[in-house]
Amino acid sequence: MMDIPKEVVQTVASSNEIPDTVAEMSQEIEAPEINPYMISFARYNNRMCEISNLSGNKGRKAVETLKTIGTKIRSEADFQRNSIDRIPVCRDGAYKPLFNGLGEDIELKEIKLQSSGRIFYFDIESERVFYVVAIRENHLETDKVRR
Repeated sequence: MMDIPKEVVQTVASSNEIPDTVAEMSQEIEAPEINPYMISFARYNNRMCEISNLSGNKGRKAVETLKTIGTKIRSEADFQRNSIDRIPVCRDGAYKPLFNGLGEDIELKEIKLQSSGRIFYFDIESERVFYVVAIRENHLETDKVRR
């Protein structure tokens, strides 16, 4: 158990005030960059999701990827350092339904899960929030409609 410093316990006798030396004690404040991304399902698109259909190791890969994001990703550069894709997708073709309910300014991206599985998401780096939109067994047939 840590003892309370005498400066805190003792007050200035004449005015019952806390001494200036206590007021000047430094406090360690955590920088916001130290916290990893928070994962949110607030924008999850149930109609486009196929999480219950994930086969093989895709489910395990999806959980491992989300775990990495929630524990090791603190900046946009950390995605690359941890080999997590950030492939932008357009609001066209088969991708269009993924954007339902999302604002016009949202930049949707995908992460590959092995060969054909995908996690579709967007993130807000300044707030370090990773929004999962859908997890799919197979990628969407788009004839390579990407940015």
